[in-house]
Amino acid sequence: MNPRLRAATAIWRGRQQRAAGDRAFIAYSLVLFALIVGAPVLRAAWLAVTERTTAVAMTEPIAAVTAAAVVLAVWSTALMVGRSRGPAVAAPFLAHALTSSDLPGRTAFGRQTLVGVAALAAVGGGAATFLGAALAFVGLVSEGSALGFAVRGLLIGVLTGLCWLLGQAAPRAAAVLAAVLAIGAAALAFLGTNAAPSAWAWATPTVDVPGIVVLGTVAVVGVVVMPWLLDRIRGATIAAQSAQWNVAIAHAVSLDFAAASESYQALPTAGRQLRAVLDGASPVVMVLVRDAVGALRTPARLVGGVLTIAAAGLALVLAAQSVTAAPLLGAVAAALVYVGAGASTRGVQHVAQVSRDQPLYGFSDGSLLLLHSIFPVAFSVVITLASTVGVGTFVAASSLAAPIWGAIALPTVVVAARVSNALRGPSPLFLMTPAPSAVGDPMPLLRILWALDAPLLAILAGSSAGAGSLPSVVAVAVVIALFLLVRWARRG
Repeated sequence: MNPRLRAATAIWRGRQQRAAGDRAFIAYSLVLFALIVGAPVLRAAWLAVTERTTAVAMTEPIAAVTAAAVVLAVWSTALMVGRSRGPAVAAPFLAHALTSSDLPGRTAFGRQTLVGVAALAAVGGGAATFLGAALAFVGLVSEGSALGFAVRGLLIGVLTGLCWLLGQAAPRAAAVLAAVLAIGAAALAFLGTNAAPSAWAWATPTVDVPGIVVLGTVAVVGVVVMPWLLDRIRGATIAAQSAQWNVAIAHAVSLDFAAASESYQALPTAGRQLRAVLDGASPVVMVLVRDAVGALRTPARLVGGVLTIAAAGLALVLAAQSVTAAPLLGAVAAALVYVGAGASTRGVQHVAQVSRDQPLYGFSDGSLLLLHSIFPVAFSVVITLASTVGVGTFVAASSLAAPIWGAIALPTVVVAARVSNALRGPSPLFLMTPAPSAVGDPMPLLRILWALDAPLLAILAGSSAGAGSLPSVVAVAVVIALFLLVRWARRG
C-alpha cells in the first residue's frame, strides 16, 4: 500500500476504533449464526440437490440454458448496479480526501475493488463447487467435470466483479452492454432449447476446456484493464456514490429498508411531454394513466422491472417441471416479482405518505389506495403471465395449468405485500423493549422479522405457489390482508 494512503486510512480508522470485546462479540455472533443457521441450511440444500430426481433434472438441457440465461442476467445487473454503487467507494469524508488528492484511482481504491471482485469470485466458485460436487456425488458427472465447473464458476464471479467496476467507470457503455446481455438472456430463456451454446455456464459430463479458456481469457483481460478503469472513475462519481451508500447503510442499520431502497430511487429522465393527468377521465382511467406515465418517466427502472418479472415466469415454469426444486424456484419467482414490481408502485408509496393527512384529491384514502393498486397488479400479472405462457410453450414438458394459476395469483399476493410494506409506519414500541429469556433476548430477531415481513411473506407465498399448494397461498394472502387492515387502521 502507498505510504500516504496507509497514513490517511490509519488516521481515519483511528477515529473509529472498535474495542477488543466488540470484535470478539461479532466473531462469536458469526460463529453462532454459521452453526445455528448456516449449517442446517447447507445440509438441507445438499439433501435437496443430491435427491436423484433433482440431480437428473439438473443434467437436462434446459438446466444449462437456464444457467446461461441467469449468468447473463447477473452480468447485466452488475453493470447497472455499478452505475449507482460501484466497488470503489469509501466513507464520505475519506472518499472526498482521496479523490481530492493526487493519488491515482488504482492506488486509492484498488484494494477495496480487489476485495469486492474476490468476494464475488468466491461466491461464484463456491456455488459452482457445491452444485458440481452434488452431481458428482450422485454419479452424473465425473470429478474432473465438477472441478472444471468450479473453475468456471470462479471465473464467472470474477467477470461479475469486472462488470460491476465497468458500470461505475463507464456508465453509458455499461448501460448499452447491459441491454445487450439482457436481450441475450431473454433470447436464451424463450428460445434456447439446445444446451450446446450454454454448456459454459453449467456442469457438463466432460471437462469443458474451451469454456474455461474463453472465460479465463476474458477474465485476464479484464483484470489487466482494471487499473485503467479505476483511474477513469471521476472523483465526483465516487463522492456521490459514497455519500449515497452511507445514507442507505444508516437506514438499513435502523431497519428502515424501505428508506434504504428509496435512497437509490431513479430520477425521472424521460416522458416530460406526456400528460400524467387526463381531464374529464374516470377515476380508474385517470389513476391508471398517472401511474403508467410515472413509470415511463424512469425508463431504465421500468425495463429492469419488466425483465425481472419476466424471469419470474421462467422460474414458475421450471418449478412445474421439478417437484423437488419447486418450492425453491417458487420462492425465487416471488422474490423476482417483489423486486420488479417496485417500478410500478410509486403511486402506492405516495398514497401511504399522504393518507396520514387530510384528503387532498377529492377521494377517500381507501379509494385512492385501491385505485393506485390497480396498475402494479395489472403490470405484474400481465408480464408474469405472458412470460409463463411464452416460456412454457417452448420448454414445458407437462401441463401449463399450475404455472398459469401461479402467474395470476402470485403477483397479486406479492403486490399486496408491497402495499402492506408501504403502510408499515414506525416500529411499535414493544419491539424496542428487551425481553430476557433462557435462550436470550428474542427482540432483535423480532425487529428484523417485522422490518422484513413483506418480502418474507411474499417468498413464502411463492414457495407455496411453486409447490402447487393453493390453500397455502390463500393462507399467506389472508395473513397479508390482516397486516394491511391493521396498518391501515393505525396509519394516523
